Amino acid sequence: MGLEKFMIWQHVTKQNPCPICQKTDWCQFGDRAVKCMRVESKKACPSGGWYHFYDDERIRIEFTPRSRPAAPKIDAGNMLGRIRIKSRAEDLERSARLLGVSVAALEALGTAWHSEKNALAFPMFDAQRNEIGIRLRNERGFKWAISGSRNGLFIPKEINPQLVTFLPEGPTNTAALLSIGIQAIGRPNVSAGNDLMSDCLKHFKIRRVVVVADNDELKQLGNREGRPGIEGAIKLQKELKVPSVIWMPPSPLKDARDFVNRGGTAAQIQSDISGKVWMVK
Repeated sequence: MGLEKFMIWQHVTKQNPCPICQKTDWCQFGDRAVKCMRVESKKACPSGGWYHFYDDERIRIEFTPRSRPAAPKIDAGNMLGRIRIKSRAEDLERSARLLGVSVAALEALGTAWHSEKNALAFPMFDAQRNEIGIRLRNERGFKWAISGSRNGLFIPKEINPQLVTFLPEGPTNTAALLSIGIQAIGRPNVSAGNDLMSDCLKHFKIRRVVVVADNDELKQLGNREGRPGIEGAIKLQKELKVPSVIWMPPSPLKDARDFVNRGGTAAQIQSDISGKVWMVK
């Protein structure tokens, strides 16, 4: 009963469906795992259903609020300002080493160390780069958002509209690409933020993009099998109105950060996409 006793569970909703079965009822999520009532795992829940842990490489989910038009419930800018006052350089440097990214990349995204939460704090932005939420990530890899946050993008301070811009999933993949000299804007996760991304590209007058897909294994998605990373990338590409291609790191590499951590370079990525046909869906 350890997880049942010590974890605060919340029910899924229409705005935040279960990331395992994609349903909007019955399932619950906590700060370490999702309790799915439909899709089995190796860890059964005593009260019914099965645990799916956030740090399970087969799941690789980032469960955060979806974007919505309502006004932010928190003043993310002021809150981040207070977090940055207490953020120490050595904490950011340690986090950069653990993630395999540069400190400069984290700083470009406005990242700070949240000393009270013992986690990195990544600003989430709207399409005009206004702070609307805060994504947290501790050193064990658990990810959550500060209550009242709106889901948003991960946008570096400097954007050059003349450069091809890469669109990976999440802040750490974004930081990894920035670390090797690639301009990148991060999506909230595989299934959210497409509307914000389209508006962001218009706002910054970005002309060409590379949608970055996570190299997921085949997974059970409700009543079917699929690969969320490539499916999400294809869906986003269809909604964008600028020339685009899709890039996915080669197996067995799982995502952009894994690619960079294994020594991948911008030149290798450019070589991979050089033969692709740029298209507007």
